[in-house]
Amino acid sequence: MAVDLELVFSFLLGGSLTHGVWHSYLFVLTIYPVAVGLFVYVAERWFERTIFGVYRFFRFYPEKIKYPFRTIYLCCLLGGVSHIFFDMWTHEDSSYVLFPVVAENPFWIGEWSVVVFALMALLSFYTVFLWAKQMLNHRRMRRTHTAITT
Repeated sequence: MAVDLELVFSFLLGGSLTHGVWHSYLFVLTIYPVAVGLFVYVAERWFERTIFGVYRFFRFYPEKIKYPFRTIYLCCLLGGVSHIFFDMWTHEDSSYVLFPVVAENPFWIGEWSVVVFALMALLSFYTVFLWAKQMLNHRRMRRTHTAITT
């Protein structure tokens, strides 16, 4: 999702809300995973207690916060590539998708992009389902642990 910060920066600087070079495979395969990966790696180490607090607030219960840089890098790489992959079908104005090779988005599928949006909605609902399931399992385990210790 950090790729979309490009739109925020452009808006704040008085530019247009069209996708730029950050929405290109070149960017998400090179600069993006390194920059975001380093940011996350450092944040996990400096703000571990704060991150745990945020997780607890949203009822997430991770076993750990700190991950090796390789894991973070690969997650950023996968996240960036998948972001561009799904965006390229739905945004006609993404002229940088294949930058610097092609100066337009040859993948835009027009009104069929509703299929991609539906797929994203299904994945979002599935994520909420997994979160709720994890939260219920955590409560169940906590009750079982409390019953055992008393």
